[in-house]
Amino acid sequence: MDIPPALTRNTFSNLPSEKQEKIVAAAVREFARQGYRKASMNTIVREAGIAKGSLYQYFRNKEVLFCFIFERFTLLVKKSVAEQGRALEAGTDAGSDFFVQVRNVLLAGIAFIDLYPEYFQIYLKVLFEQDVPRREELLSQVRLFSREYFGPLGQLGQKSGAIRRDVPLDVVIFVLDATLDRFLQSYAQSYPDCGMGLAKTGRNELLDRVNMILRVLREGLTGSGLHAINHDV
Repeated sequence: MDIPPALTRNTFSNLPSEKQEKIVAAAVREFARQGYRKASMNTIVREAGIAKGSLYQYFRNKEVLFCFIFERFTLLVKKSVAEQGRALEAGTDAGSDFFVQVRNVLLAGIAFIDLYPEYFQIYLKVLFEQDVPRREELLSQVRLFSREYFGPLGQLGQKSGAIRRDVPLDVVIFVLDATLDRFLQSYAQSYPDCGMGLAKTGRNELLDRVNMILRVLREGLTGSGLHAINHDV
């Protein structure tokens, strides 16, 4: 995996990739379990099988290591979304339906959590714990990426007539980002889900919930929508 720039010393960059990944895996586990403040560098070095002095040769302090791990999370998200975009472009109906694309982004997010649950727990720690260093800067990386992705998607949706043109684009981005982010938070852990039970639901029921969310986005809450939505949107 690519190394985030400017956060590692040459001593880490020059390590064999297997040793890098072992150190990263130990740090990800500890930060996912404990959050930033409670995370122990002693635990990280013990699980990585290295000397504590060596870790400080690779990363100046715990804050730098945490920022490095969070930037890896951001890179993984961008990679996952890019792969989803390529998959859509390869499909016969790629780009033909705004809500098909939104649905696939949401499914890609679910797949990301299944594949990288500890990274997503670190994101949640940053989201809900106020004492994380550089917290606003870290979260802005994710929010900026949301704008970079949902902005063009929203423009295409308005151009095609799939969504209303009288709704400001920043409102479109906000609604999409807020809805999908909260859904994924609720899939990762149960307390923010307002009783939907996403974290414990089976696959078929989960897809039903995805489709219901997309139906609400498409039709609104007024009961006047004319579109139906099924598992294929």
